[in-house]
Amino acid sequence: MGAGAAKSREDEFDEEFGLQDDIFPWFQIIQWSAEDAQSNAVFRWDLPSIQGAADRLTQDHESFLVQCPEDLPGSCGFSLGEDKAFGEWAAALLEWSPTLRQVRYRLVPGRLKEETFWNRYFAGLRQAVRAEVFRDERVGPNGTSQADPDGL
Repeated sequence: MGAGAAKSREDEFDEEFGLQDDIFPWFQIIQWSAEDAQSNAVFRWDLPSIQGAADRLTQDHESFLVQCPEDLPGSCGFSLGEDKAFGEWAAALLEWSPTLRQVRYRLVPGRLKEETFWNRYFAGLRQAVRAEVFRDERVGPNGTSQADPDGL
């Protein structure tokens, strides 16, 4: 077999199974968003749906202010410091989303501090990811949520 036709083991592994880092930071954000889920919770995730939900958070600066009104709970340990992943995620998300860049440019530092912007963004993102990932709750005809009897 010629050198051009041969694939390395790493190339074969990537094509067959993929790597979580291929979709950085999405895999990590989804995992973080689900870390306090019930132990018997089953979730499925569709990356384009999750990315669409994330994109809707920053359609414009008003959308951001409405959909991301609160900080993360203190138990999340939010920090942009090097000892936490949030800074890396923020940088990757800025590369991914032109609208996030625009909203951040519009709001920071005039209306929000950098740390406050990201704290609120990750709170909104966590909520949006959880809404996409955990589909056990459905909205009933009267607007209340009902458990899905099939668990789907």
